Amino acid sequence: MGSVPDDRTPPDDRTPSPTTPQQGGWFSRVPLWVRIAVPALVLAGIVAALVIALWPLPEPADVARSICLSGVRAELEARDREVTDMPLFSEVEQVDDTEYRTQGSVAYSEGGESERRTVRCIVRADEDGELAVASIRFGPA
Repeated sequence: MGSVPDDRTPPDDRTPSPTTPQQGGWFSRVPLWVRIAVPALVLAGIVAALVIALWPLPEPADVARSICLSGVRAELEARDREVTDMPLFSEVEQVDDTEYRTQGSVAYSEGGESERRTVRCIVRADEDGELAVASIRFGPA
């Protein structure tokens, strides 16, 4: 005669039973916070590298102008003179690969008396390529 199927079938080897641990790949064993944090940090590093690589560098003439302005101010303040007006130097002339010249004017007061002078400034690059003031000369207005 026919047999009635039994509801208690033996567990199949292909389907995991609720009591056996699931076998997973190495990625499933990595903590969730690591799976999120590592790609985020890698992406942030790539973005930072691109920003640094694509950031425009200042022109050497602009750097020379800025160094001259700072040098003139420091020179006058070292002589106890107060700078009242120092317009930007108009043109920066590149003499060669390592030297820049510029001139302008500066107004300062000393002991309550105001004076205006012309200023000539020379900036040179050292062996490392760093620009520094080589000479500041004050002349008559």
